[in-house]
Amino acid sequence: MFVYTFENILKIKDLKHSDKVKSKHAKKIKKVQKGMFKDFNYDDFKEEQPPKNESLQTYNELRYLQTLEEDKDFVKEMDEIEDVFESVCEKHSVDFPKEMVEKILDDSAGIILDLKYQHNRPRPSILAKEYNMKLAEVILSSMKTPSYPSGHSTQGYLIGLYLADKFDKAKLSTEFMKAAKDISDSRNIARAHYPSDSKFGEKLGRKLYKYIKSEIEQKF
Repeated sequence: MFVYTFENILKIKDLKHSDKVKSKHAKKIKKVQKGMFKDFNYDDFKEEQPPKNESLQTYNELRYLQTLEEDKDFVKEMDEIEDVFESVCEKHSVDFPKEMVEKILDDSAGIILDLKYQHNRPRPSILAKEYNMKLAEVILSSMKTPSYPSGHSTQGYLIGLYLADKFDKAKLSTEFMKAAKDISDSRNIARAHYPSDSKFGEKLGRKLYKYIKSEIEQKF
């Protein structure tokens, strides 16, 4: 049985992902001012804090991640967001709006990164070590940023909603939203994110799409 010392609890409480923003990420954050989300107000997302490292909720989330069945193939399949949605379009013989999807992904990245560094939550694997827990993590290149919100969940729902509306007449909403959920869920299966990261990301993705919904085709 693992015994927590006062020093250990303090370390868990103060644990962060990083002490500084990577230069390439800082450039993407600055780029938001010139993109389609330049007037998007996300102050409320800056104020909505993740569960504390030392909280029972975070501990239970880590325990939950331990119970998930490993599926490396599914995780890797869902890692490339654009490819996932392009496959859905190909399956149903509709033209994939590649240029627009890439723009939405690129322009939204800075907001996600800004929030990630604002909250600076450590990834589950980092915190799990301090709790003396073992997590069967799938190592991905897309896991090198702070944890909250989940960028995959944010962009999965953002693109899923956009495509569901665009191909509304083709009645593909269920397919696109299933893909969005799969992308989001895959990050928990990878142990890359806590469930609260994914929930927060979905909330952000829905609000981002609501912001651009009425103007996206006219302006861009």
